[in-house]
Amino acid sequence: MKENIQKEEKKEVEPVVKVLTPGERKRLLIEGIKKTAVPAFIGAFFAVVLFLNFYDAKDKHWLYVLLLVVLVSYYIQKLVYPMLGVKVSEFETKDWLYVELMTIIFLLVSWTLLLNSGTLDVAANPMSITLDSPESVIASVTSNRLEIEGATVYLSGTGVNMSNITGADGIAYFYDVKATGPGNLTLTATKTGYIHSSMNITVNALK
Repeated sequence: MKENIQKEEKKEVEPVVKVLTPGERKRLLIEGIKKTAVPAFIGAFFAVVLFLNFYDAKDKHWLYVLLLVVLVSYYIQKLVYPMLGVKVSEFETKDWLYVELMTIIFLLVSWTLLLNSGTLDVAANPMSITLDSPESVIASVTSNRLEIEGATVYLSGTGVNMSNITGADGIAYFYDVKATGPGNLTLTATKTGYIHSSMNITVNALK
C-alpha cells in the first residue's frame, strides 16, 4: 500500500516535458532573430539621433539618456513585434530584459562608431598671407558642424613647418607665420578615428 502511494506521489511530482513540433521550433527561431534585429535597428537609430543632436553628450547625464531610450524603445517594441508576427503575450521578464539589453548594446556600439569615424573639416583665417611678412593664422577644425578638440593641425610650406593642437573650441593658433617662397601653404587637420582634411593658404607676392 505504501509503495503504491509513493509511486503515485512520484508521478505527480514528475514535470511535464513539452515536445516542440518542427513548426514550433521554426517559429521560435524566427522570433529569436526578430528579437535581435528589432533592438539592433532601434539602438542604431537612437545612436544617430543622439549623435546628431548631442555629439558625445558630455554635458548630459548618461543614466537619464539610457533610461529614456529604454522607456521609448519598450513601447516601440510592444507596437512593432505584433506587426512582425511575434507574440508579445508570450514574453516573460527575461525576454524584455534581453531585448532592452540588446537595444542599449547596439546604441552604445553604434554611437561609439559614429564618434570615432568621420571627416574633419579645416578652415583658415585668413585664407591668404603676404610673402616674407609675419602673420597670424587661425585654424578651426570641425566634423559634422561640431568643434573638434584635440585635433593636430599642421601648417607647412616654403619656410613654414608648424603644428598645434585644437582646444575645446576646435581652434588652433599659429603666430609669426612667414612664408619665404611663392606658392601655397598647406593646412592639414588630423585626429585618430577621423579622415584627415587639408586646405591651401595662398601666399601673395609683395606688391
